[in-house]
Amino acid sequence: MNKFKEILNAWKIVFGNARYIFLTIIIAFGFYFFNVLVSNISLLIYVFNSSGIEKTISWLVSSTIGFGRTILLSSFISLIIISILFGVLVSLLVFKIKNIEKNTKLGVIGGLGVLLGIVAPTCAACGIGLIYVLGLGSAFLTFLPFKGLELSILAILLLSLTILKASKDLTTCKVCQIHMKKTERRTRK
Repeated sequence: MNKFKEILNAWKIVFGNARYIFLTIIIAFGFYFFNVLVSNISLLIYVFNSSGIEKTISWLVSSTIGFGRTILLSSFISLIIISILFGVLVSLLVFKIKNIEKNTKLGVIGGLGVLLGIVAPTCAACGIGLIYVLGLGSAFLTFLPFKGLELSILAILLLSLTILKASKDLTTCKVCQIHMKKTERRTRK
């Protein structure tokens, strides 16, 4: 329970800084937008070739906003969760990197979670994610018992574990502890 309090305290210090909240939002939106872009790339090219840049931008904005209506609800929810977790992870790692060395073991686990989230974050019907770009699309995902949802759940679990590990490392790393204590004192004043 004490470690959990330390992790919460680390989150409070990191995300008490608006820069890291902003970074999380930007990264989460970027990841979400990347998935919208990848899943609609052929249609995007068609709209651009037939209507020009202005219509393409308009279509892309409406596609981004309405993306949740074009995929399964479970796929949309898992994409939102993965996007947010990815944003949180990047923010924690940026904080850590600004204060200490890189942790390659942490990077491999988190990278695997992000890779799984990119590869198959959404539905089998339209083959969204990089699996679609690789030409595997729905053919690959339909062989899975939950049509790709299990990959999204695995990505969520891996990202969550990586976030917890990164947060725990912030509480045990001497350099990060010193920086966090300074930051905590400044926020109390």
